[in-house]
Amino acid sequence: MKKLVLASLPFLLLLLVVFLIVQQTDLISAVEEFVSSKPLWQSYSVYVALLTLAVVCMPFTVLPLIPVVASVFGPFVTGVLSVIGWTLGATAAFFIARYLGKPFLEKFISLQALDDIVRMVHGKSRFFFIVLLRLTLPVDIVSYALGMAKSLGFAEYFFATAIGVVWFSFSFAYLGDALLSGNILLVCQLAAASLVISLIGWYLLRRSKRSK
Repeated sequence: MKKLVLASLPFLLLLLVVFLIVQQTDLISAVEEFVSSKPLWQSYSVYVALLTLAVVCMPFTVLPLIPVVASVFGPFVTGVLSVIGWTLGATAAFFIARYLGKPFLEKFISLQALDDIVRMVHGKSRFFFIVLLRLTLPVDIVSYALGMAKSLGFAEYFFATAIGVVWFSFSFAYLGDALLSGNILLVCQLAAASLVISLIGWYLLRRSKRSK
C-alpha cells in the first residue's frame, strides 16, 4: 500500500495544486501586475529561478504558483519554462551532491532514502531508469541521490531528466489553465492521465529493479 501511494505521488500533487489554486485565485492579479510592470523576459526568468530554487531548497515548493502563471503566460509557455526550471534545479542539485557529498547532505536529507535510490541506478538501462524516476518520485530528492552515483555521467543524467520532467511540467500548466477557465472535463482527463502515467512508471520501475 505504501509503495502504491508513493507511485501515485505526482497525481496526488496534481490534486493538491487543484485545491490550492481554488483557495488562492487572488494570486492571479498579483502575477498579472508583476508581469505587466516588467519586461517579459524578466518575468520568465523570475519564474524559472523560482522553480530552480524549489528543487535545490526542498521542501520549498512553487506548485500552487504554476496554474496561476499558466493563466498569465499561457499553458504552453508555462510548460516550457517549467521544464527549463526543473531541469536547471535538478542540475544544481546533482552538482551539489556530486561535489559536497554525504557530509553536507546528511544535515538536510535522509541518507537512507538517498542510498536506496542510488542502488536502483544500474547498467545500460540507466537513461530509461532515470526517466521513470522523474515520473514517479519528486524531482528534488532524486536529483540529490543521482548526484551521489559516481558512475553516472552528467550528460546522461541531464537529458534523461529533461525528458522525464516534460509530462508533469505541461500537465500542471494545462490543468491550471483548464481549472481557471472552467474546463472541468480537461481537468479530469489530465488528472486521470497523470495517475495512469505514474502507475505505469511505478510498475516499470519495479520490474526493472527485479531484473537487476
